[in-house]
Amino acid sequence: MNKEEYSDISDSESEEIHETNNQNDHEEEDDTPEIVVPERKFLKEDEDYSVPFPVMRECLVLLLQSRRILRDMMYYRFKMDRFLSGNLSVFEIQNLLHSQREDKESDWIAEIQELKRNLVSEVRRNHTLERDLNRLDKRIALLIKNRGNIQDVLADKAGLKAPKHKGDQKKPELINDPKKLEAYQNLFYLLQTEPKYLAGLVYLIQPEQMESFLGTVILTLFGDAFTPREEFLLLSLYRLSIQKEMANIATVGDFLKADTVVPKMIITYNKRKQGTDYLKAVIGPILTNVIKQELNLELKPNLVYAAIISEQEIRTGEKSTLDRNVSHEKALEVPEVTKTIKARVDQLISICEQFLDGIISSLNRLPYGIRWICKQIYQIAEKNFTKSTQDEILKVIGYFIYYRFIQVAMVSPEEYDLVGREIHPTARKNLINVSKVLQALFNFAQFGSSEKHFMPLNGWITSHMGDIKNYLQEIIEVGEPEDYLQVDKYMELTQKTKPVIIISLPEICNTHQLISKNLDSLVAKGEKDDPMRIIMKELDEFGPPPDIAADDDREVQLTLSNKFQKTIEEELSPGESLLSQTKEMVISLLRALPTLPEQKDQSDEPPNLVDVLNKARQADPSLEPEIKKILDNLKKLEEYNLTTSADNYSSFLKAVALEVVNRAEIREQQKKEKQRLTTSLNNLRKHQKYLNEQIAQYNQYLQDCRLKHYQNKSKKKKKGDGAKVGPFKFSFSELHKKGVIVDSEVPQITRKKIKFVISSDTVGVFDVSAKMAGIDVQTMRLELDDLLELNSIGTTTLELDQITLDVNMTIHLLNKLFLY
Repeated sequence: MNKEEYSDISDSESEEIHETNNQNDHEEEDDTPEIVVPERKFLKEDEDYSVPFPVMRECLVLLLQSRRILRDMMYYRFKMDRFLSGNLSVFEIQNLLHSQREDKESDWIAEIQELKRNLVSEVRRNHTLERDLNRLDKRIALLIKNRGNIQDVLADKAGLKAPKHKGDQKKPELINDPKKLEAYQNLFYLLQTEPKYLAGLVYLIQPEQMESFLGTVILTLFGDAFTPREEFLLLSLYRLSIQKEMANIATVGDFLKADTVVPKMIITYNKRKQGTDYLKAVIGPILTNVIKQELNLELKPNLVYAAIISEQEIRTGEKSTLDRNVSHEKALEVPEVTKTIKARVDQLISICEQFLDGIISSLNRLPYGIRWICKQIYQIAEKNFTKSTQDEILKVIGYFIYYRFIQVAMVSPEEYDLVGREIHPTARKNLINVSKVLQALFNFAQFGSSEKHFMPLNGWITSHMGDIKNYLQEIIEVGEPEDYLQVDKYMELTQKTKPVIIISLPEICNTHQLISKNLDSLVAKGEKDDPMRIIMKELDEFGPPPDIAADDDREVQLTLSNKFQKTIEEELSPGESLLSQTKEMVISLLRALPTLPEQKDQSDEPPNLVDVLNKARQADPSLEPEIKKILDNLKKLEEYNLTTSADNYSSFLKAVALEVVNRAEIREQQKKEKQRLTTSLNNLRKHQKYLNEQIAQYNQYLQDCRLKHYQNKSKKKKKGDGAKVGPFKFSFSELHKKGVIVDSEVPQITRKKIKFVISSDTVGVFDVSAKMAGIDVQTMRLELDDLLELNSIGTTTLELDQITLDVNMTIHLLNKLFLY
């Protein structure tokens, strides 16, 4: 139905109303039978019965008014459909452009990309600083051990780190081989973007490997969701995993059994940054307030009774003769016990109210991902377990929201850094009691005879069950990730740079081994062209998965890439690239041009894009180059079959309209993205400042250790700190006999003429000069920290120019010369 048809309806309706009014105000025509009003026994004196059917007339008017409203609604719907489908005229597109902000979207894209590059750079820098800090810590420990007992260090370190040394030999092969590195980048991209592989893999690993594997999957592969992309991919994994899990269980209650996988995945998900931020903001302040009150919420009557006796003894100084070991019932016969318990129940209820109010009122602050996962659990359980009641399914939601998320933070707040102080045992017991009451509430249960002391709270629990059911129902009322995260429209913008992960060497190797072992279970044997099989075949060319020690903390940055799909720039055909470029040119031009006059006559065809461009060129000759470029591009696009001049490029104009219509939504997502990236960058830089401060302190402490390390020797030589110690002279043969020199390229005839002079101007740093006939032939510098570190990783030799030193014997010699 077009606009003209809507106008026809309006005219028709007007005629109907007009005719109706004429019939009411004038006499009827001759051919209309006379209407006789029958006599009625009960007639209202004030009603005018000379007008026929007054009620019917009023209904008719209401009907016509309703038709008018319906017509307006249909026209509005028609107009919105046109907007959403992009069927707009040039005039309407211009109006939209002029109503939007004039700053260019491309500026925001550039800023977002710069923020993302900075984010990756800061993450990398922080990891480097953390490695430096760990290295300093290790060096301090090695220096202290070396100072304490040299011989023990030599004996203990001789083969202690051999497994790690073995992994070290694999490092060049793993990282420095470009082809193998690329294969790993392809592998982890596939794992990140195709959830079916990880969803299958989690069921194939051993229980003892589950925690570390989930850490790899959730924290390493998907990070803390710096961008909607990672969050969307992770939620896709959870959806598939929940479907897989529930397809293999009999009842919804089986979902919570200890050996099921998805609950463990969800618990790990809740520990991510979004979850901890929520707990700090909502639960943290309530916890702090409760702990500060220094209450005692013990409700067991016998314990309350014993505590009263103890307080009485302390107050009076006299030992009580009362029996402390009384039953629950006997203790309740004591009025003071009953009074104390009643007061504590009231206090407990008050605290539970605080937590409950905080939890319910903060529903909108609950991380979207947690809510959406609960929605999937509810919907899939409702579909798979038709005999389960709504309460049974809601209990599962309550289990993950409260028992495995909020309650963990309540009873162990130090794990989430929620209170910033040590918790007294009594305060922790109070929090446990509070958590028990709330757990019963979220489980729609009351306390029974096994916990009689909590039964006075059953009334409060019952009165709030409805609130919890409503809360759990509202939790799952969230939109789909495609709408909430806007990944469909925004993915291209966020993927201008390739995704990057920081992953440890053991994580890479363990994942490789796990997939190799279970490849036939993940991929059917007949699927030779499956992407996973192709990538694993490439990795097999480099031999079996490397074996790296679990305590190897070295990390590598992988820039993930898709082996089976080109990058956006490569994937776009020349025509698609030209299409994007031409759309931006037209949008910029239409924004700059004066708004076209609105068409008065709806029967006339609206001006097409070419007409507008030609008129603009005539009105302003300075636009000639730009318009000529646009028209040339349109002809080229026609060659790529992306538009056609047969319809005056209306398909291209539709693409422009869709771009303009959705631009406000895209910019809003860009704004959120900028805020998210900026916040992440600020947090990273704060942590970076902390790491730099720690490194400065560790460096100072390391220097102090070095000074103490050489203090005795300096006193013997009567030298001050920093004064030169030595020199000590050795011939080539002497160092060879001591086992310090194990190999050399120096000719035999020359070795007899060489003297080595060892001295130290700086603590821990040794200058070794090779002299021949009193002339320095070569000077080398050794650092004790480096030698100790080589020793700790199992490296036995140190290759220098023309000579090879034994690490252990060199350390021994330097200790003997400069320490004792």
